[in-house]
Amino acid sequence: MTARLARVAPLALALTLSVSVSSAATSAEALARFRQGDHAKAAELAALVRETDPSDESAHLVEIRALIELGHYEEAHARSLASLESTRASIRLRLAGLETARLVDDREAFDARLVELRTIVVTQARFVRDPASLVAIGEAALLLGVEPRLVLENFFKLGREATPPVREAFLAAGRLALAKGDDALASRTFQQGIAAFPDDADMWAGIAAAFLEGDRSKLVEYAEHALKLNPAHATAALLLVEHAIDAERYAEARETLDEILRRNPRRAEALAFSAVLALLDNDEATAARRRADALLTWSTNARVDHIIGRKLSQKYRFAEGAAYQRRALELDPTFTLAKLQLAQDLLRLGRDEEGWSLAAAAHQADGYDVAAYNLVSLRDRISSLTELRTPHFVLRMSGPEAAVYGARALALLEEARVSLLSRYDLELEEPVAVEIHPDPKDFAVRTFGMPDNPGFLGVCFGPLITINSPATRQANWEAVLWHEFVHTVTLSLTRNRMPRWLSEGISVEEETRRDASWGQRMTLDYHTRILAGRMQPISRMSAAFLEASDGEDLQFAYFQSWLAVRYLIETHGFEKLRELLVTLGTGRAANDALASVYAADASPAAALEALDEGFLGFARDQARQFARGLDLSAPNDLLEGAIARLNPRNFFGRLTVARSAVEAEDWEQARSLFARLAEEAPYLPGEYNLHRPLAAACRRLLDTDGERVALETIAAHESAPVDAVSRLLELARDSGDHAAAVRWADRWLAVHPLAPSPWRALLDAHEALGQSQGAALAGQALLKLEPPDRPSIHYRVARALRDSDVEAARINVLLALEDAPRFREAHELLLSLPAKTSAR
Repeated sequence: MTARLARVAPLALALTLSVSVSSAATSAEALARFRQGDHAKAAELAALVRETDPSDESAHLVEIRALIELGHYEEAHARSLASLESTRASIRLRLAGLETARLVDDREAFDARLVELRTIVVTQARFVRDPASLVAIGEAALLLGVEPRLVLENFFKLGREATPPVREAFLAAGRLALAKGDDALASRTFQQGIAAFPDDADMWAGIAAAFLEGDRSKLVEYAEHALKLNPAHATAALLLVEHAIDAERYAEARETLDEILRRNPRRAEALAFSAVLALLDNDEATAARRRADALLTWSTNARVDHIIGRKLSQKYRFAEGAAYQRRALELDPTFTLAKLQLAQDLLRLGRDEEGWSLAAAAHQADGYDVAAYNLVSLRDRISSLTELRTPHFVLRMSGPEAAVYGARALALLEEARVSLLSRYDLELEEPVAVEIHPDPKDFAVRTFGMPDNPGFLGVCFGPLITINSPATRQANWEAVLWHEFVHTVTLSLTRNRMPRWLSEGISVEEETRRDASWGQRMTLDYHTRILAGRMQPISRMSAAFLEASDGEDLQFAYFQSWLAVRYLIETHGFEKLRELLVTLGTGRAANDALASVYAADASPAAALEALDEGFLGFARDQARQFARGLDLSAPNDLLEGAIARLNPRNFFGRLTVARSAVEAEDWEQARSLFARLAEEAPYLPGEYNLHRPLAAACRRLLDTDGERVALETIAAHESAPVDAVSRLLELARDSGDHAAAVRWADRWLAVHPLAPSPWRALLDAHEALGQSQGAALAGQALLKLEPPDRPSIHYRVARALRDSDVEAARINVLLALEDAPRFREAHELLLSLPAKTSAR
């Protein structure tokens, strides 16, 4: 979902302020007060200047803008109408008049300002050379429907490149980029603006908005800086409100909203966010009042319902979100943002026909909106995917991939359905759509609306699951499918009303229950973070995802979430966890539900405090047990490293000694040192793994049993260890252990289903074990990968099928003979097959 400053800003592109040279002294003072957030004093000073010099455009603009910020909309509109009498040629005052007319529902005045602006743009634009005036004309041209690219090149660019540069040019261009969903361009534009105007709060709020769908730590940093420059900056404050809502810090969001509404009780965006908080608290009556208050002065303000619906959808409440987008479109059928958001909501609800139609309509209405363009471009590629069906699933994937592992994916989904619906006592009435995208950009557009969103393997919206093809990255695609289907179950059970941490934590827990090598586990990094006090308490766990600044932080968020779920299950049992999900489904806020389920006799605050303390203690215990009595502190310099090598309990010291043996190619010593350390230390994935160098040392020493044990330990603890699994498969084939070969080939395919080697190994092993069905399936998959020995594979498939499917066997043996006419065994097999019988 793309960022839009228009979601929170009082006006997208309509009003910026410039200082008139003719009255710099007092106008500059009024403007300075305005930009510092002292709106009452700014209005007072501007009125004095305006009374002295009625032609001072800047004084009029500051006064009108200050009155708007104070919520004095009628007075601002009256002042706007009066100002046009003394400054008849002003474009900016007409832009201001558009806003004030909207705020008081004066449609006649709004239409009049549009007509005046159209006349000015048509008759004067070609003759204007002043950069500041060109920027104002460009803003007017945008409102009149002129192509954004023409405005950027012919108006805003000139203002940004002028000497000195025009402040409003950066603001207008940056806001335009935000409105079109181009966050990267918006960020660059505001950065340039900050370089020219480093103390401008509007610039800092603009760049903060560019990170609404990105790095939230930057959003917070930049928005807070804007508020330091202007404590009353509503746009910056509303961005922090939105961030707090996303992090489920609802008390913090309310506190900030109260401060915004204290300054302006009529600010529509703040009232819309207040309605969101009420809905998240299951208080529909309060939400309705807040919405009505937001629409009180501007009754057709579609942004109000758009904001409410967008936030509900971001909480995975897509049906409710879609309903609000429909209300927004009833108020303003031309509102493209609502149309696009509704399209995305419907596509995630499985209502594809209407969703794609709305996406096309949004693109037609605004050809420069990045998200709309991306969706429309994606539709044809999705329609080209192959569709596989069962009564419970619709699986879409590329044709070549479907031919190789589509049946395997459907079988896993059906297994997950049977297992998890029984465990959670749930029924799913509608089929679940699953899309496996061969292009990561298509996955990102389908999932997030933008093509660049790396790091995600899969996403679940409830009735729709999207994942990246396993051909695009090394990950266990079976674990990903299982994880995402768990989300379908828990979202359905809670009616899409659950915090992200709980949803993710349960999915990781169910992964681990299905296969111990899947899911999350403690690492040295996590161990260090926990003991350093960097864990989130349960009551604030969702913030771990929003505040993640890199991939490691994000993975730690998943781990923390899983550990919290593990704590709840181990401490209170699984049935209590299911009760929590059911309670959330009634509309209870997450922390209230936690308190009522896990400590009904205590006050909510005391219950949450007890859960938080219990969980953090549990996490510390897990970290200490993980260390197994070893000192896991890494040395920071050479001296500490030398001391660590002398400490028999220091993990890093002993690891350094073992690695020295490898460097010296002393394989006996290396095997001995790594084996002893592996016995005492926990299993460690990543760069500190002990079992990979142990397996390598054993291989050097021709210690096949030792190598196998080390590799099997890796396979038992990691979900995608292709290096270990492929070597285990090789060892199994060399020793004639066909059952082990089947096991390791299957593990390889769970990561790389398009690799020919594991399919060939499965074919060989199933043949040796006399498992004709398995041999036939493996051979058929291998044929789809274009092996060089196609005649041989066709022959082997035919041989595996001759007792169960004579006609399929006949087809395969004929295909073998087509490519190799002198294939003697194939001729013999063909002659041995029963003759076709004619139907009578």
